[in-house]
Amino acid sequence: MDDILEVRELTRRFHGLIAVDRVSFRLARGEILGLIGPNGAGKTTLVSMINGTLKPSAGDIVFEGRSVRALPAYRRAYLGIGRTFQIMKPFPGLSVLDNVAVGALFGGGERNLERAHAQARESLEFVGMGSRISHHADELGGPDRKRLELAKALAMKPRLLLLDEAMAGLNSVEIEELIDVIRQLRSQGISILVIEHVMKAIRSLCDRLLVLHHGEKIAEGATEEVLRDPRVVEAYLGRERR
Repeated sequence: MDDILEVRELTRRFHGLIAVDRVSFRLARGEILGLIGPNGAGKTTLVSMINGTLKPSAGDIVFEGRSVRALPAYRRAYLGIGRTFQIMKPFPGLSVLDNVAVGALFGGGERNLERAHAQARESLEFVGMGSRISHHADELGGPDRKRLELAKALAMKPRLLLLDEAMAGLNSVEIEELIDVIRQLRSQGISILVIEHVMKAIRSLCDRLLVLHHGEKIAEGATEEVLRDPRVVEAYLGRERR
């Protein structure tokens, strides 16, 4: 299985603080890789550097065999890197349909509004929001905003999807539904890097785990093996269980 993404010695400094410190890893095509660690470990910073919303201080990002470090976020989106955000900010005043159509126009490379709307409808149906397309995004509750965020990313037709805590705040039924959606995405050939704290989702979805602590990679490997690693238990799982 070949790699769709290779991250090489990626580093981000904020003045005197090193938020991500020389992190390297590979993501295989068709794989689901979980990114876990305590709050403040550097997970979102790492994902932001991969999709281009944050510039690295050092290191490189290779997507499908080419360096994308110098490319802006919209160029990476055109190439096939899609992303959801932990803090959901739907476009105010726009309908659910138009919110998702923006994703098709921005990252999917679509220039025709009618076709962008068609892609948006397809994405909304896929995530279970087909009945909400005419609603204003401002009216949506938390779980539906999560689905809207995912639909926007899917309308970009990604080959690599970066999910930032997509299940935070969802109940057990909603988590199961989203786990099923993510499995379907993988079956369609989309490679996925997922930041998640919901252990049920981590165990159900992830082929491998990458663990960050204080910006450094402390473990990487098969999911259950990593979850038994004493360093991971001490830095992350032990805190969760207290």
